Amino acid sequence: MKLNVYFGEKKCGELFTTENRGIAFYYIEEYLSSPDSKAISLSLPLKKGEFSQKECLPFFSGLLPEEFTRKRVADYLHISELSDIKLLEAIGQECAGFITIADDDFNPKNIKTEYELNSSNYEKLSEEQLEDFVLNIPQRPFLKADDKLRLSLAGAQEKLSLAFFENQWYLPLNGAPSTHILKPTREGNLSTLAQNEYDCMQLAKKCGLNAPESRLEKIAGKDVFIVQRYDRIIKNGKITRLHQEDMCQALGIMPENKYQSDGGPGIKEIYDLLKLHSVMPIIDLRFFITEILFNYLIGNCDAHAKNYSILYDKKGNARLSPIYDVVSTKAFPSLTKKMSMKIGTHYDLDKINKDDFILLAQQLNINKKIIFETLESLNEKMHS
Repeated sequence: MKLNVYFGEKKCGELFTTENRGIAFYYIEEYLSSPDSKAISLSLPLKKGEFSQKECLPFFSGLLPEEFTRKRVADYLHISELSDIKLLEAIGQECAGFITIADDDFNPKNIKTEYELNSSNYEKLSEEQLEDFVLNIPQRPFLKADDKLRLSLAGAQEKLSLAFFENQWYLPLNGAPSTHILKPTREGNLSTLAQNEYDCMQLAKKCGLNAPESRLEKIAGKDVFIVQRYDRIIKNGKITRLHQEDMCQALGIMPENKYQSDGGPGIKEIYDLLKLHSVMPIIDLRFFITEILFNYLIGNCDAHAKNYSILYDKKGNARLSPIYDVVSTKAFPSLTKKMSMKIGTHYDLDKINKDDFILLAQQLNINKKIIFETLESLNEKMHS
């Protein structure tokens, strides 16, 4: 099996299965010879020759839904949840960032740099349709409009990707980008999750972190956390995508290893990556440290490597993305108090102490005053 990989409007490479080496990827010669070509990932630099499965699968697998969401999509499409390439063949035209993956039947002319708000790209949703989407996310892994399917779930959490213009919701069609992500609150023990995430996002903004616009609305009787996508540019009635990748993709780590205790990246690995690749490292490193300490203070034990990302501008310059997926998990007794990335020597939220912060400063080769002054500043802003 062979799939074509597009970066924006350009075909950049091919992803294919081998007889005994699993999946492989390579950049095509035409793309490599273009002076403005960019790598699709920090873990897949521009070069001639193949990337092995070990090298390329972390990036491509990271484009797919995770955990029970992945299984639900696979079951719906009658595809093995273990087959990354078959899942990418089925839903690769809906990837995050600037990537499109499709077979030879796909017409690349369908890929656009900009999308206008018109009936070809967006279908206006009635209030009843929106409520139906919100109520039926668990049973319906795809949104359907005019017999066109759109993946409604990404990552491990149930969510919708829709477009919002002038106080009206729209369903994106034909690969058009969404502008907002909607996360309805869960049932049972996590029934206050939407309110929790909204409160944490507002607190992040209050603390001076780079947080996207968000709000909490009641739709179909459910609390829904709504956040504006930071990887979109809306200008003069047109929408363009920006490329992004999470830290697992950038570091070549499989998504199932996103937790440090499972072999995933720790704070130092991400810090060093930003130090090496960010075009504004001083600012981004300070923001990253602040985000780590903010997540510690609010008790967010699910701040793993896939919840930190690199955002690229149109020129390909790398920056730390705005903060996202911030939840005070300690507010839910049923959830673990084990941090996704350890601070110092401890994962346990309740065991992290002054010595751990001193060790963290040593690991990052920074003055310990930066850590303690940031903690003090965050505490003051949180309680002001």
